[in-house]
Amino acid sequence: MIALALAAGGGGERILLCRPKILGDPALSRAESVIAAARDGDGRFLDYGVACEDAAEGARAARRAGLPHAIATTAEGRADGSRFLLVLADSDTSAVRARSALEVAPGDDAVRPLHAAFDKLLQALPPEPGPRPAHVAAWTVVGVGVAALVAGVVFTIGARDAADRAASATDLDAQITARKDWETKRRNAGIAYGVGGALVAGGLVWRFGF
Repeated sequence: MIALALAAGGGGERILLCRPKILGDPALSRAESVIAAARDGDGRFLDYGVACEDAAEGARAARRAGLPHAIATTAEGRADGSRFLLVLADSDTSAVRARSALEVAPGDDAVRPLHAAFDKLLQALPPEPGPRPAHVAAWTVVGVGVAALVAGVVFTIGARDAADRAASATDLDAQITARKDWETKRRNAGIAYGVGGALVAGGLVWRFGF
């Protein structure tokens, strides 16, 4: 069961992070450094809450969570220092994509090198796909539709102003000119609303319906 997000926000797909499997002397393993380093990962990691036996177990957990990748971690405590192993696996195949092993001497900071190790693993991820051309085109259609609706509002305001001028005209020529202006802008507003509404509706159906 997923326990918590290690950090909020962040870019890219989330990656399931298994708590460290502790080997050797637990007091010397410094397993908490793994979680501390992951908290600096710009929100990329999702804490699984428990340790994984191996990368395959982490991949299965990520698959259940709908995540594409998982990192299984090991923290080993020894008299000469702590040894960490980070293994990145694909959730769909359980194949290992990359691994990083590092040793930290007693008394040395473990968080910084672990953070660098996480960054190195992230570089092994496949590039994120860009937006689909069809989606870009659909949103472009929606944008044009919104622009047409805005134009309709402008024509409506102009038609209202022309109607006011026609109502307050003091001579026939001014009244005829204002009325023609009102008719033109009212017609243009109707066209703009119709075209804009159709484009917005069509673009949204294109984007979310296909």
